[in-house]
Amino acid sequence: MMKIRTIATVILFSTLLYLNSCKPESAEENLGSIKEPSQIISVEQAVEMKDTYQDTIGKLIKENFSIPEREYDPTLFAFIELDSLKQYIAYLEEVERLNDKKISGIRVYFAAYPDSLKNSSKSEAYKNRETFFFAPTMEVEPNEWGREYPNLRNIPFYIEPSGKNKLIGKFKAIDGLLCKKDSRPTNPKIDETEKTSLILNEFQLTPPPVE
Repeated sequence: MMKIRTIATVILFSTLLYLNSCKPESAEENLGSIKEPSQIISVEQAVEMKDTYQDTIGKLIKENFSIPEREYDPTLFAFIELDSLKQYIAYLEEVERLNDKKISGIRVYFAAYPDSLKNSSKSEAYKNRETFFFAPTMEVEPNEWGREYPNLRNIPFYIEPSGKNKLIGKFKAIDGLLCKKDSRPTNPKIDETEKTSLILNEFQLTPPPVE
């Protein structure tokens, strides 16, 4: 009888150990499974950088665009919903899959709405308002600058469709978005053909313009 009890105790103890090892980790225990991005900055640094922008660039913009009838408030930030950002990333990943080509990254361009807003959903009040847009990039053969700076060999592109699906075709450099030191493909000139843009804009800006 003692043997049976001993065996039962061992089995029970082993079972409890097994069940405990299978127990899902809590959120705190699982923190180490996700690597923190190397580009994360401190809260203090972020606040300091925002203040520096407002006190320098923002101040110049305000002085340049303010008129006696209306004081100009420079754009402080642009907002994009996380779900919209995920949808955009998924869209780019689908482009990669369909073309079996790699999208190397995304350039974030500082920009401003032009006087003519024919191709924008923004109202006339947004003329000259600061904004930014995302332009996905492809990696090209680096020039002397591109060999030293990776961002100069990853250049923005559009798709020249090869058939009915506008997402399938040749990746072509957008010459108008390149800077002087960018690496360039052999023929960066934009053809007068149908173009599929992957550029994201139309964010919510704060402060909004005075209507």
